Amino acid sequence: MAFRALGLQAGDMVFVHSSLSSIGRVHGGAETVVDAFLDVLGPGGTLVVPTFVFSQNKTPNSIFDPQHDPSEMGQITEATRTRPGARRSHHQIHSVGALGPSAEEITSHHGPSAWAADGPFWKIYELDMKIMLLGVPYLRCTYIHMLEQLVQVRYRWWREVQGRIRYPDGTEGPLLTRVLYPYPDFPGNDFNKLGSLLESLGLVRVGPVGNAVTRIFSAKAALQAGLEAYRQDADLFLRSNGQITELQHGLMVGELNNEKTVYDPTLMYPKTAKEA
Repeated sequence: MAFRALGLQAGDMVFVHSSLSSIGRVHGGAETVVDAFLDVLGPGGTLVVPTFVFSQNKTPNSIFDPQHDPSEMGQITEATRTRPGARRSHHQIHSVGALGPSAEEITSHHGPSAWAADGPFWKIYELDMKIMLLGVPYLRCTYIHMLEQLVQVRYRWWREVQGRIRYPDGTEGPLLTRVLYPYPDFPGNDFNKLGSLLESLGLVRVGPVGNAVTRIFSAKAALQAGLEAYRQDADLFLRSNGQITELQHGLMVGELNNEKTVYDPTLMYPKTAKEA
């Protein structure tokens, strides 16, 4: 199986950014992909996905409903979120969904900042989870925002949004969100720059899952290498001259902020209204 060939094994904890359409035609769609993950990880492993909600949760007093708000990060993430036993963290924008024995530990607390040490993304580091980019480039790897916050990059500032959360019993409560927001002259992120460095250091395994160029690496190794590289280059996470770093394997296709990485663009399965 392709996941095992990339080094995923029973008992692993893996955080996955994904594109179903990049894989090509999958009989059974996203549910089949989630089944494949759970089969490889086994009863001791945990699958974690971003279940971010952008469209309704960026304004003051917006209500986040963890039980019912669909993930806006693609069909695979929504199929994970809606599985029996899945858990979801409480963050107005950057919630995380998880399935498996470590799901409760990973999602039980999510502080106002998505990337701080009191939430799931620090757990990804602390537990040295594997990170998988299934048919998407490093540009979509939100874990790297944690490095930006750790070093307090000069091109972002703190913004607070006071939202609300709806609990399973229908009651509501406050939900403060702190966002490390970019200044107006922000040139845009280029996380492919760090990804290329990780690959040059031999820290990433790259291979196919169907037509999707797929990458997998250690969360701890990525953070440690990123911090060391940032000390040498404070522009590590930024685009240079408006350009995005090209990756060695596969082709990057798709519109801005919704990029995919594939071997053959003609083999991508046409996306539906639900696909990202």
